[in-house]
Amino acid sequence: MEIDSVFPPDQFTYKYLTGPVKTPTEIDGSIKEGNCRLALQLYFYRVHKKFLEQDEVYLPGGYKSLGKFVFEEEPIDFDALQAGDILYAQNLRNKKGEKLHKDLETYKDKDEWLYHLHSAIYLGKIYRDSSERYVWHATNIEGGTALWTLDKFQYYYKPISVKRVAP
Repeated sequence: MEIDSVFPPDQFTYKYLTGPVKTPTEIDGSIKEGNCRLALQLYFYRVHKKFLEQDEVYLPGGYKSLGKFVFEEEPIDFDALQAGDILYAQNLRNKKGEKLHKDLETYKDKDEWLYHLHSAIYLGKIYRDSSERYVWHATNIEGGTALWTLDKFQYYYKPISVKRVAP
């Protein structure tokens, strides 16, 4: 897979409250800014030709209804994942690498905690000459979309659950 053709660098600038979009036409247009939910829409639309509706990506609703859980709030075996699986993750660190306290116990209820989870796309091994696994997402840490190794992702985020959406 030519990764830059699917996930071009500098896809859009990160903006927390921008995304997901309402229609596929908006994805076909010029997107200048967005969040991790918009990144999910872009991935499924560009790679699988599947448009995810806003309600399928917004949390907590999307977490509860979209796809099927591969791992649900349990330790994740990354060897069992497939490219395109959605990672739902809790923020561990900010841009400066300082630890954050975003555990379930810090929120008024589980729905509020789910609302604040980060979404990313697991890509797995994408280069023949490397055993590194990758994640694509939109994050304020990079200021936009980013292709990260799984190790880097886990430095900043704690994967909580994984869902699989049939293309």
